[in-house]
Amino acid sequence: MRFLDRFVCWVITALFTFFVSITFLQVLLRYLFSNSLGWIDEISRYSFIWMVFLAAAVCSRRGTHMAITLLEEMLDARGQRVLLILADLGMIIFAAVIGIGGWQLMQLNWTSTSPATGLPIAWVQLALPLFGAFTVIFSIEHLTAELRAKPIALEDAAVDEGA
Repeated sequence: MRFLDRFVCWVITALFTFFVSITFLQVLLRYLFSNSLGWIDEISRYSFIWMVFLAAAVCSRRGTHMAITLLEEMLDARGQRVLLILADLGMIIFAAVIGIGGWQLMQLNWTSTSPATGLPIAWVQLALPLFGAFTVIFSIEHLTAELRAKPIALEDAAVDEGA
């Protein structure tokens, strides 16, 4: 999974570099020459969409999504483990729904093209099934690691709580 994580991060970095470069070019053209290229806005928007969905998949692997930890902090170690397992299962279901729905949406939009570039909209929407696939893979990896973790004995849980 490490290779896949690195590959996706490389793609995100390339997309970000491309995004910043063409957006800077657009600003230069607009303010220096009072002219702009219509396709730059569209392509920068599409690259941003891809960056967001790919980064969300990477965040699911690294566990860096924003979270409200109030419930987790109220639970003991066993309860926290159960909560993490449930969160992973929920993420797998969510990502599968987004991935399958994105695939179906893509199938409907192969003939729809973007106005400025003429690219099929399905290429932009391909980010959805890829997000779903990567997130399912990364979440299964996280879930497997959590399930393989040594269960906390009652004595260990009491020590953690300061008893």
